[in-house]
Amino acid sequence: MTLTKLERACVDAHRKGNRTDAIVGTAGDQAAWLRFGLSVLLETGRMVRGMRLRPMDEGVQFKSDGSPVTALERRIEAFVRERLTEFCPEAGFVGEESGGALPLRGFAVALDPVDGTWSLVNRTETCTTGLAFFHDGEAFLGMVLNPATGELAYAARDTGTRLLQISLFGEEDAAFPLPGERLRRQALLVNLQPSRDAQAVVGGLFEAWRAGGVNMVKLPGGSPLWAMLEAAKGSFVYVNLWSRRAAHAYDLAAGIMLVRGAGGDVTDLAGKPIETTDHRGPFVAGIDQEARRKVAAIVRKSLD
Repeated sequence: MTLTKLERACVDAHRKGNRTDAIVGTAGDQAAWLRFGLSVLLETGRMVRGMRLRPMDEGVQFKSDGSPVTALERRIEAFVRERLTEFCPEAGFVGEESGGALPLRGFAVALDPVDGTWSLVNRTETCTTGLAFFHDGEAFLGMVLNPATGELAYAARDTGTRLLQISLFGEEDAAFPLPGERLRRQALLVNLQPSRDAQAVVGGLFEAWRAGGVNMVKLPGGSPLWAMLEAAKGSFVYVNLWSRRAAHAYDLAAGIMLVRGAGGDVTDLAGKPIETTDHRGPFVAGIDQEARRKVAAIVRKSLD
């Protein structure tokens, strides 16, 4: 339940207003990338929490698709890009708001400054900040922060997933590996991402719930990265129809890293592991293979 030495150093430095990410010339060191990511995520968490209860009318605009975007998101991207330039000048940067292309060679960072902006502007708890780190086009580190709950999770390639709970009320900071304890391992709990084309799947899942094959169905919406962090904790299977476009580097990669680092997987409806970028179509995420299989079967039947 205790933080590692590196985690503790980053959290303590953040609270004191010190920087721990200004490390030049160590781009090949995974620990240095982790230190960089923890440092900038903790600072973005401070920025997002600072906005949550302030008036937002002047700071919110709407894109052509009707989704909101805030000036804060652009400031976060500029902040992370600036820090990345100091840490690893040659690294590429891809941001949801500022764009960019994921390079096939070298290091790159993909950032969604606020995944689930509707949640932020309505002051609910299902928005996150997501960071994904790539080398030669392959993800090697994923990080997700929920500023509302103080939860920060990360997974490096081949090292497992860790969840930090940063103190908000004076309690001790805590950290532990995921998945966590599952009180009823046989229970089938499903979190479905709401979408305009999900009506049939909603009906199929609720029919399975009424028949007793599913124990819970919920549709809170918000950040898919938050939902994949929840899946990595061990109890829920997350379903997303992902029909809007191919996934960008900042969309799913960090969440996929969390689920796989916790021993689970993110697959299409046929059970094939999805790619961290460019994915199209429905997917299910969860720790238990049999639970994923059962949920995927319900979704397939609903869509037929």
